Amino acid sequence: MNGQVLQLLISVGGIAAMVAICWALFGRASIKLSDADAAAALARDVPGFRAARTALSRDARTALVENARDGAVYLALVRGDGVVTRKLSRGVGLARNGDRLELRLKDFTLRKAELDLADAADWETKLQGLAA
Repeated sequence: MNGQVLQLLISVGGIAAMVAICWALFGRASIKLSDADAAAALARDVPGFRAARTALSRDARTALVENARDGAVYLALVRGDGVVTRKLSRGVGLARNGDRLELRLKDFTLRKAELDLADAADWETKLQGLAA
């Protein structure tokens, strides 16, 4: 019985060491988003998407992009080494504090997004119709 416990502890320790090494080597890197990246991600996710007005947050991790076709507003954000997109629809919570725009979404995988924008007041006005 002691041999099995020792083997289990060695296995768990080895797995923990591999996870720690991978995190140290690759876990802290993240990509920066550009207007073109956000538009490309939305073009992949939304058939017929054509980017119009775009606002990139100062940290280059979040963007708001308007669809030229129908005026819908989409959110694009960096998650890991990829870009996640969401269409902003009715019921989105909206709050602005200076240049910081906070969106509260009804999405269990993405509850909140914060953007630090130079034109936060303009986007707040644009999104006001969607707010509940």
